[in-house]
Amino acid sequence: MIARRFRRRGQRGSASVELLGYMPILMLLLVAGIQLFLGAFTAASAENAARAGARAASKGGLGEFAAMRALQPGLRREASTRQDGERFEVSVRVPVVLPPLQGHAPTITRSATMPFVP
Repeated sequence: MIARRFRRRGQRGSASVELLGYMPILMLLLVAGIQLFLGAFTAASAENAARAGARAASKGGLGEFAAMRALQPGLRREASTRQDGERFEVSVRVPVVLPPLQGHAPTITRSATMPFVP
């Protein structure tokens, strides 16, 4: 025997309407997830650049040049470096997904210390 599914006439398309209602929440979660990823990626890149800059400066090289080369090209525009003795610091502004929030982008600062090698 074949079982038949009976639907009421008023229930047709209700799943589509419910999905449409959840769409703004899903988009907000997607944008928040992307922004969280960008923040973590920027922090890891800044840490790597600080290590590269400290390593180059400890050997008598140009730490700023090495740090900027270690950063991804998209992050170099909003980056700055500072050397204080054996400590090398890199500050990078986090890219923002939504353009209206561009003025509120946080800056991530990471530092590395490496002793000078004579």
